[in-house]
Amino acid sequence: MRPNVVAGLLAVSAVVMVAGSALAQTDTTRTTPSLPPPPPVTGTEPDFPRGRISGLVFGDLYYNLAGDPTHHYNAAGADSGKNYIDGNGAPITKDLNGAQIRRIYFQLDNDLSIKYSTRFRLEADSRELTSGGKIGVFVKAAYLQAKNWIPGGNAFLGMTSTPTFENSEEFWGYRAIEKTIVDFRGLSPASDLGVSLKGFADAGHKIGYSGMVGTDTGQRPENNRQKRAYLSIPLRPLEDLRIEPYVDYEWIRTNTGEHDRALYKIFAGYEFKRVALGGEGFKQVVHGGNASPTYTYPVGYSVFARVAGTPKLHGYLRYDKFQPDTKGANRVDQSLYIAGFDWEPYKDVHLMPNIESLQYDARGTAAPPSHHDTQARITFYYRFSKP
Repeated sequence: MRPNVVAGLLAVSAVVMVAGSALAQTDTTRTTPSLPPPPPVTGTEPDFPRGRISGLVFGDLYYNLAGDPTHHYNAAGADSGKNYIDGNGAPITKDLNGAQIRRIYFQLDNDLSIKYSTRFRLEADSRELTSGGKIGVFVKAAYLQAKNWIPGGNAFLGMTSTPTFENSEEFWGYRAIEKTIVDFRGLSPASDLGVSLKGFADAGHKIGYSGMVGTDTGQRPENNRQKRAYLSIPLRPLEDLRIEPYVDYEWIRTNTGEHDRALYKIFAGYEFKRVALGGEGFKQVVHGGNASPTYTYPVGYSVFARVAGTPKLHGYLRYDKFQPDTKGANRVDQSLYIAGFDWEPYKDVHLMPNIESLQYDARGTAAPPSHHDTQARITFYYRFSKP
């Protein structure tokens, strides 16, 4: 190759190398312009007040398999026999059948602020009828709630649920089938007018409390001077174990004198993987009254189980034993049996075939009803809500 050609190539290579070095230096020193910072986010208060509508309905298609065989009819052909089992000891009427709505709830919850809220609940009950014989409507709850009124505790003022069987009913889970034993026997109102405080004593929510002072008139206006004090201590020592001791006390004044009564109750429940077992026992003690000695009036206990068969099909069993007066030699003890299935074809819609039977056991010279009571039912239950 000629010397001048080689010299030319070397010169071109040197120029390229110098230019590349300069470009590299330029790239390393080049800076990308930064983006402007995002605008600051300004916090806004939640929209208040804000409300939620919810409710539920349950009732039965029923047939009375056993009961009083005597039927009485009025001029229009209506059967005056009793069509449902309850705790007052009056037998149902055999072969009576039909459909009934046992409860309708319509509830409005309203958040006034982060701290204050209200609840208003109406109930329609087939046992509470208007003067025209139609299903009646009455106020079941109407209260103001102050959240964190004390650290870990909420305060309630108005007509609110009593602590008596609130937790045991939730664990039983089948109020649509039957009330828990204390409610079934009518020993305490489900709601009362008064003031209450509910919360937890620890951050882990293992030790709770629920106290209330009420009129003991339930959904009726107060018409006396007596008050009822309620206290429950719900405990959760383990995640799946619940224990709740309970007591209430009431002073009563009547034409026969002054006396008082106290109700003692204990509830316990344990959740296994597919089975839940629960039970509660109670005793009510009455003191004085017309110079009578202290005596125990009703005593009873209830055991029940829930079984999760499939996501859509569950089962339940329950047995109650009730003694109306353990001091009385002549009395009629009662045993309640419940068994059934719970089919949920769609969320919050349940069809529950079940059998409920109340058996009477006379002691001493007491006269029991002439027949036991047994009712077969298909109970329907559904909830509705609006965010």
